[in-house]
Amino acid sequence: MLKELSVVIPLYNKEHTIKNTVETLLKSNIAEKLQLIIVENGSTDNSLQRANLTINDLSNNYDVEILISKKGKGNAIRAAIPFLKHEWCFVTGADLPFGLSEIDEFLIDNYKHDLYLGSKGHPNSEIKRKLTRVFYSYIFYLFRKLFLKMEFLDPHGSMIVKSKYLQEIQPVLTQEEFFIDTEIVFLLNKLEIKILEIPIKLINDDPHTTVKPLQDGLKILKETVKLGFKNN
Repeated sequence: MLKELSVVIPLYNKEHTIKNTVETLLKSNIAEKLQLIIVENGSTDNSLQRANLTINDLSNNYDVEILISKKGKGNAIRAAIPFLKHEWCFVTGADLPFGLSEIDEFLIDNYKHDLYLGSKGHPNSEIKRKLTRVFYSYIFYLFRKLFLKMEFLDPHGSMIVKSKYLQEIQPVLTQEEFFIDTEIVFLLNKLEIKILEIPIKLINDDPHTTVKPLQDGLKILKETVKLGFKNN
């Protein structure tokens, strides 16, 4: 068990999962001191209301707060960083897609690294992906390797990172959407901290996903090239 952990949960159109995610984390006993930061970012369903109802049903013994940001995962994460209280930060989805498999792998490593990437590309990950998604991921990898000099297989899973490093790079974070993951890993890699990719297990394959593989994929390629040229 960790001594302390802050969990950042970007919340967008997940009214059907946020209650279960909060309850799962609070009942997990993954840390002696646990902080949950839910960041609602432009949902068009009842995500915010459901999150508020969930929090209102909790006792005062839990450290859970809801923030509001502009739409976009990047905006949500950037809004949460100033509120991190604990040494380690776990960034995950509002549907807790990989359960707590990343935490298990993190504890096995005994905190030897500074950033842990829950990687869908790890050979030991238990992920079923369509061939098209595998192909897209390989193209993304080649672009990251060429333009960003990054060898990581997948920076877009989840992450466990020392909060102080997120706070250090916060002033230069600019991404508003899902490319924030790559931007964070790229900037932290430049700091030469210890980074480890760890396997994950897909627990919740949400049928209500808002990901658009082709459209979002093209955005990732575009932002990869821009980030590379910006930092050359």
